[in-house]
Amino acid sequence: MRGAVVEIAVWFGVLVGMTVVLISSVSPVELLVAGVAASGGALAARRLRLAAGIDPGGARGALRSAARLPGAVLGGCAVLARAVLARALLSGPRQAGLRRVRLRPGVGPGWAATLVAASPDTCVLEIGEHGEVLVHALGPRPGPVERVVADSTRADAS
Repeated sequence: MRGAVVEIAVWFGVLVGMTVVLISSVSPVELLVAGVAASGGALAARRLRLAAGIDPGGARGALRSAARLPGAVLGGCAVLARAVLARALLSGPRQAGLRRVRLRPGVGPGWAATLVAASPDTCVLEIGEHGEVLVHALGPRPGPVERVVADSTRADAS
């Protein structure tokens, strides 16, 4: 029960925070609307997670991954821009490919896949049952978030 309350409260906070950041001026009416919408969104997010049978997993490396996310997004934008320009000019080699990333013990596959996929040059295609994710990446090297969550002793390319 306590876990459910914490999960719903976290979703509520994230959704209200996003709404407040994205609106131009914050008035009491807008806060009320944000709160009502976030309440429904938080309850729906929990219900969907339970229906999908997804366990958030452990939090090992979560703070380090979140701290590296802005750099991963900027770096991913650069890789994406390079790939688009190379394709437009038909002069660059294609380096995109698939790789399976085995996660370190204690890393939750759900949040790890979300952070890895947040970079514009990566897309998580599948979250496996045995602590691994299938990633399509435009670049040959893992990004900063991926390096934090991956078990480098067991990583392999597909």
